[in-house]
Amino acid sequence: MNGKKGFSGILLFLMVVFILMILAFMISMAVGIIDFTSDEITPIMEGLGMVGDVNMSQASQYSVGVVDSFVQALPWLTGLLFVMALVFSVIFAVSISAEASPVFIGVYLAFIILLIFGGVVLSNMYQDIYTGDDEIATRLHEQTITSFMILHAPWVIAIITLLTGIYLFTRSPTVIGGYGI
Repeated sequence: MNGKKGFSGILLFLMVVFILMILAFMISMAVGIIDFTSDEITPIMEGLGMVGDVNMSQASQYSVGVVDSFVQALPWLTGLLFVMALVFSVIFAVSISAEASPVFIGVYLAFIILLIFGGVVLSNMYQDIYTGDDEIATRLHEQTITSFMILHAPWVIAIITLLTGIYLFTRSPTVIGGYGI
């Protein structure tokens, strides 16, 4: 029963890595669109001038200007978020207390190969958009960390899952608690 329980945790880890890969793609696109929209709306809103006794330009600087400064920080925030999510997914997989049976190494490697193929497809889709010369492509160039992770997704996935797999399948059940506990 322990082997099944340990493999379910490993399967959950692989699903989390796959979902993170898809979320990185979707959120990267959304951040590019939001950044473009913010760059178009902010100058218009800040140039409204006076409406009656109210200075709409100053009011929009307090509202739209603050939102625009947050939107300009989104590429770095999302990149940091995805790096932290991958690190925490590895920590989750390593902290699984149930041990996986070595019988499941073949299945684990098969799932890794499927994840790498999924990473290749996702990376190629992203590269097609990234190499374009439209506004979204220029916004994707601003997302340094996220773009690197998505463009090199097969390598990132392979390194993370193989190192995690080595740790998961080579630890002995007596060492899990540490110090013989």
